[in-house]
Amino acid sequence: MQRLAVAGRRTDCTTPDIEAFWCTETPKGDRYACVDQACAPAVRLVPGRSLGGLRPCVIHPDRPGDPGRSIPYHPAADTSDYRHALTLWHAYGGALGQSFDALVQQFNQTHPTIQVESSYGGTLFTMREKLVTALAAKSGPDMAQIDQFWSSELADAGALVSLDDFIAGDASLAGADIWDKAWQTASYQGKRWSMPFALSNIALYYNKALFQKAGLDPDQPPVTWEMLAAIARQLTLDADQNGTPEQWGITMPLKANEGNVYYWLAFLWQNNGALFSDDFKAVRFDEAAGVEALQFWVDLAKKDRSLPLAPPENGFEGGKVGMAIASTARLSALRKALGPDNLGMAPLPGHKRTATGVGGANLAILSRAKDQAAAWEFIRWMTSPETNLAWSIASGYLPLRQSVVQSAAYQDYLKQTPQAQVILDQMAVAVVRPNVPAYTPVSRRSAWAIEAALFTDISAQAALTAAAAKAASAIK
Repeated sequence: MQRLAVAGRRTDCTTPDIEAFWCTETPKGDRYACVDQACAPAVRLVPGRSLGGLRPCVIHPDRPGDPGRSIPYHPAADTSDYRHALTLWHAYGGALGQSFDALVQQFNQTHPTIQVESSYGGTLFTMREKLVTALAAKSGPDMAQIDQFWSSELADAGALVSLDDFIAGDASLAGADIWDKAWQTASYQGKRWSMPFALSNIALYYNKALFQKAGLDPDQPPVTWEMLAAIARQLTLDADQNGTPEQWGITMPLKANEGNVYYWLAFLWQNNGALFSDDFKAVRFDEAAGVEALQFWVDLAKKDRSLPLAPPENGFEGGKVGMAIASTARLSALRKALGPDNLGMAPLPGHKRTATGVGGANLAILSRAKDQAAAWEFIRWMTSPETNLAWSIASGYLPLRQSVVQSAAYQDYLKQTPQAQVILDQMAVAVVRPNVPAYTPVSRRSAWAIEAALFTDISAQAALTAAAAKAASAIK
C-alpha cells in the first residue's frame, strides 16, 4: 500500500494509477510519484506522459529542502515502486526482430515509469500454440504481437481486452486516416480487439541481373500465371542435366509452418475462389478454383522443376533463384542483399483477377495484463505517426496512416526506394483474411493439404478434399 498526501491530508492508494494532485504537505520519509505543480483536483497520473505541460516527478522530502518540495523526475531516480513492468511476446526474428526490439528500448528510455520486456515467441505459426497454451494455464504476457486473424479466436476465449474505449478517447485515431483494411484486421463482432501495427501485402521480387542473363527484359516482369511459369522455366538452369538445377526460377513459402496458406490464398482469390461460403458455415477451398490454384504450384515444382522443394539457403538473396514471391515486409532486407538497383519488385501476377493478401501484424492487450492503461500507452506510442514512420522505413511495411504516406519523409523514402510504390499500388486489390474463429482450423487444414500435395504423391484434388472434410467438422 502506498501513502499519498492529497490536499493537506493522507489518502490510502492501492492501485498503480493514482487519482491525485500536488499538495503542500508531504509525510516525512515517504516517497511517491506526483505531477509537478498540479493543483487542480482529480488529475489522473498517467505514467510517462505529460499532463498539460506538467512533468512527472519524484518527492524526496527527506532530502534538503522545505517539506513538499518537488524534485523533477530523472531516469536515475529510484522509482521502482511506481514502475509498470509489462511483458510482450512477438514473432519478429532476424533484422526485423532487432528493429522491433530497438523500438521497445526507445520506448523504455522515453517512458521510465513503464518498462516493457519483449521476447521472441517463435514464428507466428508456433507462437500461437505457445500463447494459447500459456493462456490456458492462466499465464502468458501482458501484450502480444498477434497475427491479424487471431483477434476473433482470442476474443471469444475472453483473452483480449477490447480497445474501443482507448481508441475512442484518442483524437489521433479519429477519422479515416488509418487504412480501413487495417481496421478490418482488428475488428470482430463490431469491436476492435487489437491495434494494427504492421501492414503489408504479397509481391513478386526478381533479380534483374539474372533476367538479363536469361535474355529477359528486367523492366517487363510477369503479370499473369502463364508468364510467371514461362519466365520461371527460362530462369531455371540445369547445365549437367542431372535433375538438380544450379539455378532455380522461383521460390516461395511451401510449408505450413512457413505460412504457405497465406500465399496460396492469393492464388485462390485470383482464380475467383474462396476459403469459406459467404456465411462462414461451409468451406469452399476444395472447389475447382482451389484445386487449380494448388495444381499450378505443384506443376511449378514437379513438372517444370522451376520451384525447388528444398531451396538452397538464402537462394534468392544469393543469386541462385531468379524470382521470389514474398511479403513486402522483406523489401529492406532484400534491397540490402541484392543491391537497390538489382532488385526488381512487381505486383503479384494475376489470373482471372488481380489480388494479393493483406498481411502484417497487430498489437493486443491480454486480459491478464497487470496494467491495461500502461499497456495502451505502449501500443499508442508504437503505432504513433512518428514511430510508425520509422518502423515502415526500416522494415518495408506500409505506414498505417495515409497522412504518413503523404508526409515529406515518406515521399522522400519512395523516391529513394521506388520498389515500395508497389506496396501502395496493390492496396486497392488487397484482400483481408476472414477474421472469424473458424479461420485458424480451416487455414491450418489447408496449409497441411498444400504441403502434402507438394511433398508427397497425393494429388491436389485428394489433398484438398480430405482437408475440407476435416475442416468442415471443425466449424460445425
